[in-house]
Amino acid sequence: MNNQQIPVGNFRLLILLLIGFIVAQFLSTVHIFFSNADFHNTLKAVHDAGYLAVPNMHVAQSLTDFSSAFNGGLFFSLTSGLCLTILAVFAAWIWHIPFHKNRSVLIILLLIWAASILMVNQNGFSSLITVYLILIPCTIFPVFGRLFPIHNRDSSWYAIFYHIALFILFSISIGYVSQIKAEKFLDIRDFLLLRNPTGNKLNAFYYDNSLYSANYFKSFSQQLIKTCDLNSIQDKHLRQKLSHIFKRFDYIPLPSSVQADLTLTIKQNSINFFHQKEDVLAVSVNDFLNSPKQWIKQFESITDRHAIFRMITMASLFFAGSVLLYSITFLFPLSLIRLFATPFTATILAALICVLILFITFKGSTGNAHYTLDKIATMLKSEDSTARIQALRYIVDHKMDITLFPEYETLIINGSTPERYWIAKSLSIQDTKNNREALLKLLNDKHFNVVCMALYSMGKLGKKGEIPIVLDIIKTSRNWYVQWYAYKALRNLGWQQEILN
Repeated sequence: MNNQQIPVGNFRLLILLLIGFIVAQFLSTVHIFFSNADFHNTLKAVHDAGYLAVPNMHVAQSLTDFSSAFNGGLFFSLTSGLCLTILAVFAAWIWHIPFHKNRSVLIILLLIWAASILMVNQNGFSSLITVYLILIPCTIFPVFGRLFPIHNRDSSWYAIFYHIALFILFSISIGYVSQIKAEKFLDIRDFLLLRNPTGNKLNAFYYDNSLYSANYFKSFSQQLIKTCDLNSIQDKHLRQKLSHIFKRFDYIPLPSSVQADLTLTIKQNSINFFHQKEDVLAVSVNDFLNSPKQWIKQFESITDRHAIFRMITMASLFFAGSVLLYSITFLFPLSLIRLFATPFTATILAALICVLILFITFKGSTGNAHYTLDKIATMLKSEDSTARIQALRYIVDHKMDITLFPEYETLIINGSTPERYWIAKSLSIQDTKNNREALLKLLNDKHFNVVCMALYSMGKLGKKGEIPIVLDIIKTSRNWYVQWYAYKALRNLGWQQEILN
């Protein structure tokens, strides 16, 4: 292989991506470490006050571990961090290569950069995405100039352009075929991740650690439990009334010694909302009591500093998924084939392999299929797990009664993880006498995703008699994600926070 071939450029490109990742990972780990510490203190205060803490104190101990911050930071590093790194590399390439460090182009790039920083902070300072936007480009630009010196650019810069062009073509093709539906992510989980040990470990790692990062940038409206300080309100009757109202919206009243998310004061018949000692909102007592939901939502909207960051992260998640698919299905085969074939031949063969892999991965999708009851029954009896999953997903998508098909009882015991997951979800559609027994079995399932969906179904069915069972799960479970679903189920069952001990 001569020095003009793409792998030399590939190696330099990987160095740039690795540097960007290291910067992003360091920043996200530090931010999540302090976020976890604050959250741990909040949970302890909620627990000490006698209320139900989610996650429970068994799981809360992990919030103080460095590994939790590091693993949680990977979510940001591999989504928004990776995306911003690639954009920084692309911007550096534009300035260095086609425009030869043109000053006008640099000014345009700097204006875009400054506008991006202002945009993400338009509703308050969002620290992590801001330092991402500042430090990642400031690191990538000078390193790019050293890795791609002027005398080597003619022979190596095209590696970046080559992969950018192929990746854009790949993404457009995938987007057109899948139409960016959530169903395709379920396809990847059901037909790829949950059907092999490695995929199961990746799935578990994601769910075990993503809540640490998600908790960092959630708005108050998205958090399960918030805290409030009502201690400055002298009118005892009004304080009790407000306490009851705020608990309905999962704001737990805590002693004034605790730094609460929301502090209320009364001044001249007006309720003042404070967050971190900042006066956020003022409303008359009567207006608030007549429409508390409206004013609480307004407070949550005003204090949501990370809305743009969440949008960037979600877009980056799609982007990172495309990068991962591109790397596995195309780039890896291409790198192997290039060892013994010409670039053109290798590209064609790698593209064919890519299409084949994607077809095998997504062939289990139900798409726009139409099945009769007999067809569904036959599929559920099939020896092919893919056919059974297709049938169960069809039942859920079309809101059919799973109990019409006795085969589901056997699959609860012997079915694969995706099969048990879809059975658990299907049990929320129709309230029958067999549902409770089936759901109780699934609550003891060995896979947490199945338990979560069983809790979801319990909440949807709305039987208040199940509240003690769900409460016990929150108190004893060691899985934060399971507890998250359990708390949502409790709220759907009409339960609200009261002092438990």
